[in-house]
Amino acid sequence: MKIVVVGSQGTLGRELAKSWNDPRVNRRVAENLGANEDTRKDEIIPLGLPDFDVCSRLIAVDTIVGFRPDVVVNASGVNLIDWLESRPNTARTIHEHGPANIREAARRTGALFVQFGCGEIFYRSRLEPGVKDARERETTPERARLAVEHFADPASLDWPIDPNAEGFDETTIPNPASVYAKTKLESERVAAEAPKSLILRFSSLFGETTEYSSGNLVASLLKAFCRARRVSAINDCVMEPLWAVDVLCALKTLLRVEARGLVHLAAGSRATPEDVARELLEASGLRGREIVGVPMKEYGVSAPHSVFTLLKSQRAQEWSDVYRIPDWRRAVRDFLDWRQAQF
Repeated sequence: MKIVVVGSQGTLGRELAKSWNDPRVNRRVAENLGANEDTRKDEIIPLGLPDFDVCSRLIAVDTIVGFRPDVVVNASGVNLIDWLESRPNTARTIHEHGPANIREAARRTGALFVQFGCGEIFYRSRLEPGVKDARERETTPERARLAVEHFADPASLDWPIDPNAEGFDETTIPNPASVYAKTKLESERVAAEAPKSLILRFSSLFGETTEYSSGNLVASLLKAFCRARRVSAINDCVMEPLWAVDVLCALKTLLRVEARGLVHLAAGSRATPEDVARELLEASGLRGREIVGVPMKEYGVSAPHSVFTLLKSQRAQEWSDVYRIPDWRRAVRDFLDWRQAQF
């Protein structure tokens, strides 16, 4: 297959462009599935800043069409939730206009459009042990109206959730609160209008960063451990960190089975950022560091952040030969091993 990777300089795009044909990825998939290693190679065409701007319609459409790809993967985007909250036009340009350009290129070439979504579209304001599952309230007419419009005042979406609740599956009605989440949900809608599309959502992503990356939890924690002896980490937010390489492994196998539509990538494991910090500190072997758990409000966030972005997948059961996302703890340790092998 000929695959164009848009946003090839970001955390996910970099891994897709750099590691797609890496033998270690093929071995990881084979071990995960208990199958023989797939040695087929695809042609990967990376497109990213500063040479390629997906938001420029003329450049983006003509460039992608010129390659006549079988698949266009959109890994572009900005996940700086607070920064985007005061820049809605920037968010719309990146998360709506960019995907619209890819959709047009996919329409002209007959390519499959792969778009990535996020767990932030399921806004929950606070954790509350024992609270009734908020999804049952989503079926009321008023809640449904707000979810469909998805540009409601965040105050009207003041839904608590039990920290031990199940993750949101592909049938859960989104209710984004931040500008980031609203425009990311719109990017899914744009992709769904392509003749052929695959939309993959995950709770949280980590991996190597570049000068064009927005950053991620694990990379930020590693930097913090190098700068300070005492590191703060949020303790009232439930999520599941996915390694960019595992997203790549899942995508490769989903393409092989010709998956279409919306699919959640999840292992069913959960963590707070504080949990991730403690696991990362232990796995990295660093000594003399102290981790302090703090509530999200102490970080002074300016945009509404969901305290629960955990996902689950109903559709994963449709295929027996699609990569199963591993537990986040194993993923963190595998990432450190992978990273160490590069030095």
